[in-house]
Amino acid sequence: MSTKKTPVYWHLLAVIAFLVIPVLLAPRPPEASFISQPALRDFLANVLMLIIFYLNYYLLIPRFYFRNEHVLYALTVVFGLLVITVVPSVVTGFIKLQPGGPPPFSPPRTGPREESFFMHIQHNIFLYAAVVLSSLLLRIRTRLFDTEVLKQHAEIGSLKSRINPHFLFNTLNNIYALAIREHAHATASGLLKLSAMMRYVVTDTIAEFVPLHKEITYTNDYIELQKMRLTNTVALTYQVTGDPGEKKIAPVILMPFIENAFKHGVNPDQESYIRISINIGASSVELMAENKKVTSDNDPHVKSGVGIENTRERLKLLYPEKHILTVQEDETTYRVQLMLQLA
Repeated sequence: MSTKKTPVYWHLLAVIAFLVIPVLLAPRPPEASFISQPALRDFLANVLMLIIFYLNYYLLIPRFYFRNEHVLYALTVVFGLLVITVVPSVVTGFIKLQPGGPPPFSPPRTGPREESFFMHIQHNIFLYAAVVLSSLLLRIRTRLFDTEVLKQHAEIGSLKSRINPHFLFNTLNNIYALAIREHAHATASGLLKLSAMMRYVVTDTIAEFVPLHKEITYTNDYIELQKMRLTNTVALTYQVTGDPGEKKIAPVILMPFIENAFKHGVNPDQESYIRISINIGASSVELMAENKKVTSDNDPHVKSGVGIENTRERLKLLYPEKHILTVQEDETTYRVQLMLQLA
């Protein structure tokens, strides 16, 4: 496994080595056949362990462990242990389902069974523990690596757009003072909101999660700045319901969908509408952003939808199995609904 997609042939080589090498190196008496009952039992156990390894890596860890359902995850691990110890023993006849009856499939035994059942399967238990632990560590490593890469990309993008934060803040303050002296109150108010937004993006969004009330304030300022440029051709509806309280959220996780509504829903020469609502629940937040499609002259990089695609990846990493993103689109409208389960 790696943080990138591993070629299939590496998986095949690892599977073959995992299955064949223990059989070739297993100690056996000189008079014993190559395919003895213990060797066949171990081979079947190893096959089941491989299946459990991939199930654990791709299904169980994301579904249970990353969602903090540790009790269910532990139960599945224990169930897997029972499977790899009992099923091969039943199939090879080490455990007989019907006393005195013939086993389902059993090669000739090389001698009497004197050791306990646990002594025969203890190496399988140790190997199973190693398989489960390695798949868990690899999955956690992959998730941490993906999160770090995404964070680095965000930091690089932020660095490219900052230029010099102190210079920009000082310049905004100077323009604000000038607007106050010239009694341009609307301009002064807009500058204050822009300065607050920039300070939030530069300083607060470094953290993985931020207070929800700060994210809502950032969104409110963005909406107010957008209102300053809208004409009567755009009917804007925006509302926030619920109490942010002490809840936290990933920074600017909602903004790409809101920005998209303004990018593709505003044209002074066309009638359109934009509807945005944020509903804060007891442990969740839901965003709805809908706009009528209009002809747009945005730059090609704006139309590419890179911001939304990056946000999809952030949602997968930061809110696995804890978000629902629904996009509905037709020839005239574009609607996004995002529901987040907050920690």
